[in-house]
Amino acid sequence: MSREDGGQNDVIQARTAPLSHLATTQNSKSWALDRRNGAVLGGLACIAALVLIVTFVWEPSVAPRPLPSVTTESVSEEPQQETQAQEEALAPFAQLNAQRARQLALRELGLFIEQQILLEDTMQVGNWGSVALEQAKALAVDGDAEFVAERFANSIEKYTAAAAQLEQLIATGDEIYAAHVANGLHAMTQLDPDTSVAELTSALTIKPDSDEAKLALARAERLPEVIGLLRTAKNHELGERYNEAVAVYDDVRKLDPLTPDLAKLRSAALAGAEGNNINSFLSEGFAALERKEFEPARTAFNKALRLDPGNDVAQGGIQQVQQRNDLAIIADHREKAEAAVAAEHWNEAIDKYQQILNLDTNIQFALNGRRLARAHERADRLLTRIKGEPRKLSSEKLYLDAKSIVSDARELTMKGPKLDALVGDVESLILLYRDPVDVVLVSDSETDIVMSNVGKLGAFDRKTLSLRPGQYTIRGSQDGCRDIYLSIDVLPGIAPIDLSCKDELGQ
Repeated sequence: MSREDGGQNDVIQARTAPLSHLATTQNSKSWALDRRNGAVLGGLACIAALVLIVTFVWEPSVAPRPLPSVTTESVSEEPQQETQAQEEALAPFAQLNAQRARQLALRELGLFIEQQILLEDTMQVGNWGSVALEQAKALAVDGDAEFVAERFANSIEKYTAAAAQLEQLIATGDEIYAAHVANGLHAMTQLDPDTSVAELTSALTIKPDSDEAKLALARAERLPEVIGLLRTAKNHELGERYNEAVAVYDDVRKLDPLTPDLAKLRSAALAGAEGNNINSFLSEGFAALERKEFEPARTAFNKALRLDPGNDVAQGGIQQVQQRNDLAIIADHREKAEAAVAAEHWNEAIDKYQQILNLDTNIQFALNGRRLARAHERADRLLTRIKGEPRKLSSEKLYLDAKSIVSDARELTMKGPKLDALVGDVESLILLYRDPVDVVLVSDSETDIVMSNVGKLGAFDRKTLSLRPGQYTIRGSQDGCRDIYLSIDVLPGIAPIDLSCKDELGQ
C-alpha cells in the first residue's frame, strides 16, 4: 500500500495469486497435503497479511478472525504480476471490495485447514472417515478454482461448505470415539475383557491422547485378574468364609477401585461375616446357658444383638437367660432360706425370701416363707426379752402379753430346738409369776410406806401382802430420818422385809 504525495485518495496495490496449495498445477485437483501444505500455506500467509493490512487501514471497524499459521510455496511471479495488473486496473473502491472478498475467502480457507489438520494429525481420520474427508477436499479444490478466477463469493461458498463438512466429520469422530468408550466400559461391567480392550483400543485410534480412554484401557487390561479375584471371593462366600471374601474384595479394590458393584459385593460379604459372628455368639450363649453360666451367656447374646438388634434368636436367648438365671437365683435363695430356718437364723431367712420376691413379687412359697420367718423372728425376739427381764412380769399387762406371746409361739410350725427351749423357759416364768406370794413387811409404825404397783401403805408395825411375783419398788419417809428406797424381787419363799427408819438426820 502507498500514499501519493499530493494527498489524494490512497491507492491500494494488491497482487492476485492462485491458491495452488491443493494442486500441483492450476488444472490439477489432486491434493498435496502429504507434505502438510508446507510451502504453499506460507504464501497464503503472506497474502492474508496483506489483506489484513488493507482492512485495518481502510475499515478499522472490521475485526477479522485470526487465520491459522500456515506456510506455502512461493507463488510464481507471472500470476502475481497478472493479478497486480488486474487490481491496478480497478477503481479504488472496487479494488478495496476485491481485497475484502479475498480476505473472507482466505479466512474460510484457514478454518478449513485447521479442521483438516485436526482430523488428519490428531483424530486419525484416515482410519474411519477417509471418504468424507476426500469429499470435503474436493469441495475445497473447487473453491481454489473460484479464488484463482477472482470469483471470491463463489470461493467463499465452496470453502465454507468444505469447512462445514469437516466440522460435521469432527462431530462424527467424537460420536464414534464416545461410542467406543461407552462400549468398552459396558463390556467391563459384563466382565468381557476382550471386547472391552478392542473397543477402547478403537477409541484411542480416534483420540490417541485421550486420558479417559487410556485409563479405561488400563482397567480393561487388568480385568482378567479382577475376574479371577472375584471368582475367588465368591468361592469363599459359598464356603461361608466371609472374612476371606472381604479380604479378596479389598484386593480387587486396590487393583481396580472402579470395578462395577464392588462396594455392594464387599458389603454383602461383610454382612455374611457379621452373620458368622452372630452365629458364633449365639452358639457361645446357648452353650453357657446349658452350663448355667448365665452372665457369660447374657454377654454373648448381647454381642449378637449389637451386630443385629432385631435378631429373634438372640432376643430369645436373653429371655432364657433371664428366666433360667432367675430360676437358679430363686432356687439358690430358697435353699439358703430353708437352711437358715432350720438353723433358726430367722433374719437371714427373711432376707433370702425377700430377694426371691424382688425378682417376682408373686412367688407364693417366698411370701409364705417370709411371713413365717418373720413370725418366728418376732417370737424369738420377744421371748428372749421376757426371759432376760422376768421381773417385768409383775406388771399385769406385761404378764398377759407374755402369755399371748407364748401361746402364739406354740403354734409356729418351723420352731427348732432353740425356740422350743425358749418357749418352755418363758412358760415356766409365767407359771412362776402366775400365783401371788405372801410378802411380810415390818416397820416402826412411824414411817410412811409407798409401794409400786400397790400404792400407799401408810405407817404400820407389820403387814402381809399377797403380791404377784416380780420386782417392786418401796419408798419410806419419816420426819427426822432419811427416806428409804428399796427394790425387791418378790418370789416364793421371800423373807420378811424391814422398812424401819435407821438413818436419822443430824447424827
